[in-house]
Amino acid sequence: MTEPVDHDTYRLDHLQLPAHVHIRIHGDWRSGWLIASDHQLSGWHGLVQYQDEEGQPETTTWLPAEEIAAAVGGG
Repeated sequence: MTEPVDHDTYRLDHLQLPAHVHIRIHGDWRSGWLIASDHQLSGWHGLVQYQDEEGQPETTTWLPAEEIAAAVGGG
């Protein structure tokens, strides 16, 4: 996947949940779903779900906002 166009990484609270997003995992961008967001001391973080490289049905993890981009069209 190429790098997403929309890099609105400074805030996640404006997205209506669940939101289709692009997430950066190990340097590669992939599609996923933002299911929650939280402003922590270290900044905005999002709880995302995605299918991992082993093909597991679902991986859920918190990522910093810099690793999350809204999907084109707001998803």
